[in-house]
Amino acid sequence: MKRWRHTCLIILGICSGCLPVFAATEQSVVITPDFHHLRNAEPREWSHFPEKAEGSSLTFHFDLPNPEAYQLLTLRQVSVKPVWEVHLNGTKIGNLDRDHNDLELALAVPSGLLWPSGNSLEIFTKSQVPNDIRVGEIQLHTQSREVLTGSVTVSVRVTEKGESGLIPCRLTIVDADRGTLPLLGAKSDDRLAVRSGIIYTLDGQAEFGLKPGNYKLWAGRGFEYSITEKSFTVKAGERLDLDLEIIREVDTTGLVACDTHLHTYEFAKHGDCTLTERIVTLAGEGIELPISTEHNQHIDYAAEAKRLGADRFYTPVIGCEVTTREGHFNTFPIQAGATPNAHKELPWAKVFENIYATPGVRVAILNHARDVHGGFRPFDPTNFDAVAGVFTDGRLLKANGLELINSGAQQSDPMQLVRDWMALLRSGHKIAGVGSSDSHTVNFAIVGQARTYLLCNDSDPSDIDVDAAVQSFLNGNTSVSFGLLTLIEQRGDKVTVKVLGPSWTTANKLTLFANGKAIDELKIPVASGSRPNLKFEKSWDLDELNLEPGSFLVAVAEGPGISEPYWPMMPPYQPSSDKYEPFVMGISKALWIEE
Repeated sequence: MKRWRHTCLIILGICSGCLPVFAATEQSVVITPDFHHLRNAEPREWSHFPEKAEGSSLTFHFDLPNPEAYQLLTLRQVSVKPVWEVHLNGTKIGNLDRDHNDLELALAVPSGLLWPSGNSLEIFTKSQVPNDIRVGEIQLHTQSREVLTGSVTVSVRVTEKGESGLIPCRLTIVDADRGTLPLLGAKSDDRLAVRSGIIYTLDGQAEFGLKPGNYKLWAGRGFEYSITEKSFTVKAGERLDLDLEIIREVDTTGLVACDTHLHTYEFAKHGDCTLTERIVTLAGEGIELPISTEHNQHIDYAAEAKRLGADRFYTPVIGCEVTTREGHFNTFPIQAGATPNAHKELPWAKVFENIYATPGVRVAILNHARDVHGGFRPFDPTNFDAVAGVFTDGRLLKANGLELINSGAQQSDPMQLVRDWMALLRSGHKIAGVGSSDSHTVNFAIVGQARTYLLCNDSDPSDIDVDAAVQSFLNGNTSVSFGLLTLIEQRGDKVTVKVLGPSWTTANKLTLFANGKAIDELKIPVASGSRPNLKFEKSWDLDELNLEPGSFLVAVAEGPGISEPYWPMMPPYQPSSDKYEPFVMGISKALWIEE
């Protein structure tokens, strides 16, 4: 078998001719109770994994009385990045979920695939991109998934404090004993987007099945809302009704919550989120101005949002991720019915010409500029002088936005793209900072986790003035939020910075930059930095800053990240270090000092 030529196998399980090693019941058999650490290729991906893995794949051999009775395989997995395949007796039955979270996965077992003796289970990847994963706690069940998760019923209703009626939200359910996102007895539909341990609900209510056990449940609605937690224990045959309340904690009046980088599996053919699930997740995370940006396609969310009744929560905008051999650019707004231009093989100058020739387009954002796609990295040192803010080959960047935080493709150094942006500003580029999720999924990359706040009337999210929002973007009135929100303004001879966020994020540091150079760094007290809404405020006299007219100020707030399952942060997509600490960050607009 050619694929095993460079593979180290772990042989575990119930061996032919041996006494049974692992427990079995009438309804399930445990193939392995252990949680195994695998690494498909060197070097080690993350320093929090042991230096040496158990192997690069798993193989188990086992006998199985009454093999025809088993119809479901379940396992637990963590930190899966490339495609890892699961084979029973040489037949592929599925893949591990491409997900960094600790979750439970179920795969159907085709009828007739298992034998009384000599069965094999294999888990491996053909990818040579280094990936450390944990996988194990593998069982076969005679029950279907519906029966396995159907012995307990939980019904949840979520309301917003001070408001009438239910509210769209995200529910996170965790096995309290293992910290794992469990299988749920619910399916995605026109109201719900469901994954292991995760339910987004469009109308604030959900009913789902569980196995008996101890659980934690969190309810939230993205950055602007509180997180409510509830612990509970359920036994077989029980029904539990839970009423939860969340609170609007962050005052963003006059600011529109925008995610400029959104995908679905239906159109991008990557990830797992359907169009209907995207509509539900946007409402559940409180995004008010979502930009549809499929690769070289113009997809309109409006009709589906209206069909589901989600259009009352936000104003969809047609955009496009113009995907070329020398970079990806998110563009919007696009007139309905406009034909996508051919971009892939064109030089930059022609790409930008085509972008702005697309009917309606006024914004072009350079995406993930420090990542390699198709062998090209826009801000590679061979292309881009990060001090001067210019391209070494003389090419001109005609984008008017730059992704500073892409929460689906983070950087190992979270300040790198911020420094790049300030270098571009110094060199004369008129370019706005952008935060986005690049989400293709329901939970692997959380929609709206990084987002952009635009200075614009948001009193009616269903009727945002798109022209006004776009003009605000072009005017540079964008604040990047990734768990924090940093606002900066000049009033007379004073400059004031405010740091905002919910009670479940903490700000511990604020840095003020002038023309890209740090001129003040402040430690934010714990008592202040952990409170909801206004976490910190500081004013400076312009005379004390001694700035020349035409200078710009940028304020960046930072703090420890979220590792809890209710809003977990993805590790960097193309890391430059094996060390990763989650972080939150808020990046202000660039404030140009008036004469």
